[in-house]
Amino acid sequence: MDTLNMIKNKFVILVNFLLLLIIVLNPVGSISARKDSSPYIISTRKIYTGKPYASFTSLVNHEGRFYCAFREAKKHYDPSGEDVGVVKILYSKDGKRWQSFLTYSVDGIDLRDPKLTVTPEGKIMLLVEEVKYEKKVAVLRKTCVSFFSSNKLHTELLPISFMSDMKWNWLWDITWIEGTAYGYIYVPYFAFVKSSDGINYELVDKPTIDNFPTEASVVRWGNKFVSVVRRKQNAYVGMSNDGKQWQWKDGGMQMGCPKLFIHKDKVYAVGRAYNGKAKSTSLFRIDTDSGKITKLLELSSDKDSAYPGIVLEGDILYISYYLGNLTESSIYFSKIKL
Repeated sequence: MDTLNMIKNKFVILVNFLLLLIIVLNPVGSISARKDSSPYIISTRKIYTGKPYASFTSLVNHEGRFYCAFREAKKHYDPSGEDVGVVKILYSKDGKRWQSFLTYSVDGIDLRDPKLTVTPEGKIMLLVEEVKYEKKVAVLRKTCVSFFSSNKLHTELLPISFMSDMKWNWLWDITWIEGTAYGYIYVPYFAFVKSSDGINYELVDKPTIDNFPTEASVVRWGNKFVSVVRRKQNAYVGMSNDGKQWQWKDGGMQMGCPKLFIHKDKVYAVGRAYNGKAKSTSLFRIDTDSGKITKLLELSSDKDSAYPGIVLEGDILYISYYLGNLTESSIYFSKIKL
């Protein structure tokens, strides 16, 4: 019997040692390592290397697959019109192994800022800007959409429709809220718009915001719309009951390419933080009372980074973004515990 007890005691000691070893080697998984319950990075992986410039990402999860869209070209943009961007879409079942899915290109046209959403009918919609340059001047700017499914069947790029006099337009991004797509255009002017089908849009409001408002995101928080708008100075945070009358507050810091989401009745954003010359992809919390923006977590720090896509599943946030310099850019995929 003594021998049996000795074996049991040694087994218990061994198990405790192994548990301690797991905690030491994997602090992310230990309870004591996260006493403040702040968000933290579980994993990050490079899923694509640009040739040489890959940027402007978007991310959705549809029917068990992640889809990540981004623009690839030789540089950020080329006003000569010689270098034009194409849109590439990758897919993955587990977020670890990624494969090529679709490529969109138009001869002589720069495709910019692809955005993916899932429509109320369950289709994946690609929103993208077409720009054409001649003699270093843009002679065309129009937003187009394409719808595709998991079997790669997709429509051609279709121009979206605004008022008849709006031949130039740039719809930055949309969010589907209770069956309606809401978003902001900033060409030919800054405006809040909506659509029932993702193709035909109508004006909701033209907010008066100074310092060149451009990139913007919107969510529904309770019975209110909440928006974050990029400006040349600090970002603005806006709230509205109906999307027509907004109250705007200074967010207290600059933010680029915001992407908003709701988690446990709080408003968050992923976007670009400005740290001197570095531009990092970061996670922020939005105070809906004061409008103040607080940076919670930095995912990257380099000369050029951000333009994220996001997928929220419970307490896990998946983020796509790009990170690069003048010679090479890569697409990254991070898993965050909120």
